[in-house]
Amino acid sequence: MKIININGPINSGKTTISKLLKEKLSQSLFVEVDELLLDDEQEKLKLTREQGWEERLKRLDEVITREKKLQRYDNIIFAYPMTDKTYHQWRLWEDDNTKFINISLAPNIDICLQNRGTRELRENEKTRIKQMYQEGYHCSKFADLIIDNSIQTPQETLQKILVFLRK
Repeated sequence: MKIININGPINSGKTTISKLLKEKLSQSLFVEVDELLLDDEQEKLKLTREQGWEERLKRLDEVITREKKLQRYDNIIFAYPMTDKTYHQWRLWEDDNTKFINISLAPNIDICLQNRGTRELRENEKTRIKQMYQEGYHCSKFADLIIDNSIQTPQETLQKILVFLRK
């Protein structure tokens, strides 16, 4: 089994690429981390923004752990900006039958700050994107593959990932 995280700053194309990858890889599950805890539930539980993200990651771990036991999929794909801490947690999923792969999307910051596709960025998201670039989300030292997808189509980025995964 492969557990594949598509990493990168906000608006780098993580979800788009993850969904395309799910369609191309057989026996794949895409886990939408944002949907593991919806805003309504977060408010009902009275969780702060940080607590909400911690809860989402806890639920992601539960999904991965369950699916590893059930062995229904060859590939589990999710999109999440990875930190040093999450990298070390997620590497614990590896065993004789499971490999964790981290692929970082790294478009130029000017591209990331533009409205792309149907997404319209809010000012707080633009501020966070700038912070994420300063913090190095686009060039993770733990990336197995870094792709500058500034001028590539999502299909071209997908092809680079598929070639990498075949190695």
